[in-house]
Amino acid sequence: MPIKYIFKGIIGFIILDLYFNLVPVQLSNPYLQFITTLLFFPLAYVVSRWVGIDGIKGLGLYFHQGWKKNFCISFMIGFLLWMVMFGIQFLSGELVYISSKSMAEITMPILEIFVGYFVGSLINDLVVRGYVFGLLKGRMRIGWVFMVSILLYALDDYWYAGFNLSNIIFSIILGLSLTLAYYKTGSIWADTGIHYGLNIAYGLFFGLVGNPESAIFITRETEHHTYLTDSLQYTIPAIMLIVVLWASKYYKVHNSGNSFNFDDHSGSQSDFR
Repeated sequence: MPIKYIFKGIIGFIILDLYFNLVPVQLSNPYLQFITTLLFFPLAYVVSRWVGIDGIKGLGLYFHQGWKKNFCISFMIGFLLWMVMFGIQFLSGELVYISSKSMAEITMPILEIFVGYFVGSLINDLVVRGYVFGLLKGRMRIGWVFMVSILLYALDDYWYAGFNLSNIIFSIILGLSLTLAYYKTGSIWADTGIHYGLNIAYGLFFGLVGNPESAIFITRETEHHTYLTDSLQYTIPAIMLIVVLWASKYYKVHNSGNSFNFDDHSGSQSDFR
């Protein structure tokens, strides 16, 4: 690849990533947060066109036949597996249920969780998967594209969970499922469905990141840890990868120049090396 193309690609990624992770969250006014979040999409269009990607569609954001099915299948995968994880934590005593908020108290938290996590999941997926695949597909072996995307996802999690080895390993394992879902379908929806589903499950008990008051159920974490609960952050994402591999036969593949398959000229399944 030409150096100029690589340089522009890196600059484009930095612009999109820093804008989303720094601009809206620095604003205290919710209306300004909402407006600046929506402004990400025209910014992504301009940046993607500048680096040589086909706009928003080049990032995998389009409403093709079967996109709803892909989203719903993936949402159930992400939501149910994360609920299993929390269920095990409750049964083991690592999490303790205290109470739930009244109907009058949950209207705004539900809105914040469902809207906030959808937009957040979608934009994160557009940046670390849609942008990376749009930039590198056809120019690099697909195994390397996978690794670049997953590594960037793991490093990008710094904004939310801090930088430590445990979070990096967790994000790499989870990133395998998210990236595979994007790759197998050729659009963002299967990927975002998983991401959104697990975030909704998380939000029910812990609220939005940085705003635990938005949680629907009030819980308490204890000091009671077991080998099983300590390993859940690795085993559940690993199980998810197996489920996504199985569920991929039910996904609707978008057949266009923006879709991918294991036989395209950018690489093959054996290229993961």
